[in-house]
Amino acid sequence: IAEDPFSSYLESKILRLPISMRVATISPADSMKREVHIALSADHAYSVPLALCLYSLQQTATPGTEYHYHILDSGVDRPLISAGDFEHISWYPVADQLCELPENKRYPTAIYHRYLLPQILPESVKRVLYLDCDTFIRRDLSELYFTDMGSTPIAATPWLVMGADRQRYESFLRSFPERFNLPDDGLPYCFSSQLLMDLDALRALNAAQQLTDMTLRFADKLIYPDQDVINAFFRGRITYLPQKYNVIPAFATETELNHAEIRSAYECPAIIHFASVKPNILTGPRNAMEEEFFRFWKKSPWSRHIPYPLISLAQFPLPCVAAVLRAFIRFLIPYPRLLRMTGSLLERLRQFIRKA
Repeated sequence: IAEDPFSSYLESKILRLPISMRVATISPADSMKREVHIALSADHAYSVPLALCLYSLQQTATPGTEYHYHILDSGVDRPLISAGDFEHISWYPVADQLCELPENKRYPTAIYHRYLLPQILPESVKRVLYLDCDTFIRRDLSELYFTDMGSTPIAATPWLVMGADRQRYESFLRSFPERFNLPDDGLPYCFSSQLLMDLDALRALNAAQQLTDMTLRFADKLIYPDQDVINAFFRGRITYLPQKYNVIPAFATETELNHAEIRSAYECPAIIHFASVKPNILTGPRNAMEEEFFRFWKKSPWSRHIPYPLISLAQFPLPCVAAVLRAFIRFLIPYPRLLRMTGSLLERLRQFIRKA
């Protein structure tokens, strides 16, 4: 099989970088600092995923790690979250902020709220780890939190496109520099789902305003809106994190697993990110990582809540019908076989409505 030039390009630019350029290990002195600030953002629809993400952080924390949670709140069901008895949790209402930025059904305004962290968090907080709430934490994150970022203001995980996903995403990554009038310098494009932030550096850059302005300026060029802007603004100023901090089950193809770092990450992920495809109780687990998530969910205080919003219900034309179906599905949670049957029927109904 002929060597794929794009795969070789990615390997030469990322996988073969000296470790010191990609990830710095924590020093003994840093390892004594165990106060870890975590930021997440959610609206009402993602209240349960937020609760489960917080719970996974709590359950995997090692002795000595003290998480402080900072929640960017766009309508979260706070009483539901309180079932987790989380300590050190601060709330920041942001529903009315950044409403001028472009949004659509897939990407609501809430995706931009991570921009606000440097200006909305107390100045006493010097560093924060931002996580999308569709993540499932499997390891204590203090080592990640104390990563040596050098002089860079953020750290993030590069997007390595390999295997079956190459056709789907390769052209997007290649178009990125051109869309933002950037040189094609071979620097990796990173995920914005986990961002380690030096808040003092970001405050000095006035990053919140700069990112907002760039989003408006390039509104017609955006594909993954906040992620595109963060990559463009911080290009050349990002510390690269290992792949184990952003393992996406939907991308787990055999070809990808031929690469040593990717294989190691998928065998023992620190953070599972349910990007693209969410765990769906109407279909049941589709891979080993979803199986682990569902076991975790069933033992959590939210085991009688639907863990992720069901797209099949969101697409129903009548909200009142969707609400009744949602309540019925919650009733069926203890009966997996009936859930699968319901899921199959809903899918047929959805296809019928589309054709009609």
